[in-house]
Amino acid sequence: MTMLPHALERVAGWAEAWRRTGRLVLLLDFDGTLAPIVDRPELAAMPDFTRRALERLMAMPGVEVAVVSGRGEADVRERAAIPGIAYAGNHGMEIHGPGIDRIHPEAAAARPVLERAARELRDAIAGIPGAFVEDKELTLSVHFRLAPRERLGELHEIIRRVVDPLPGVHLTEGKQVIEVRPNVDWNKGKAVLFLLEQMHPPAGAPVLYFGDDRTDEDAFRALRDADAGEGVLIAEQVPEESAASSYLHAPAEVGEVFARLAEAG
Repeated sequence: MTMLPHALERVAGWAEAWRRTGRLVLLLDFDGTLAPIVDRPELAAMPDFTRRALERLMAMPGVEVAVVSGRGEADVRERAAIPGIAYAGNHGMEIHGPGIDRIHPEAAAARPVLERAARELRDAIAGIPGAFVEDKELTLSVHFRLAPRERLGELHEIIRRVVDPLPGVHLTEGKQVIEVRPNVDWNKGKAVLFLLEQMHPPAGAPVLYFGDDRTDEDAFRALRDADAGEGVLIAEQVPEESAASSYLHAPAEVGEVFARLAEAG
């Protein structure tokens, strides 16, 4: 059984480290973290309370924020709508922000294969209601949250049959989604370490990555293994195995952490 502490128990220590070093770095996933999970990705939105708390926190000295998402960079930038920060989209394969303009070259080179996969997948899954393909330029997502449960085995089989023969791409799974990704050695963990190289937080500054999905475990692990920061897992049921060092039960509690940090800072 996991013994992770609730993240609200950690706020006082993080605030003290922020005061001591003058810096606080927040690295934030979007869906399931800043915004509750919804049936269709275009409906996701950050709650007003979370946005107000984050804006208050960002107005304080030494606070630096970046968003790291599986969404395309332009999409998550529009949805999060936090000005003046870096956004890492497609699990960090594209990163844009002040002084940063990076697209992973091997991921960009896989675009023709992804276009073909998108066309073939749309045709192949057309008979399964509620399943649809989202083209995020550098990756694809097949969403099935609205699909009948009894058709999911068939859906997985169809996706494998389309994608497995294609060169240079592979399948990964997340929450109610299957992704088609380029075969590149890059993930949210590598993206987070890249962002920290640009941010240069001083030793001992709190660096906190908030995320809810299995792809966020890459970031949790990278920060833990490099002794560069810590992960905060958002999960209704906290799993026995996680590289995070604390947890929250729901996205609403993320806003509560921001508010408590602003009060303590």
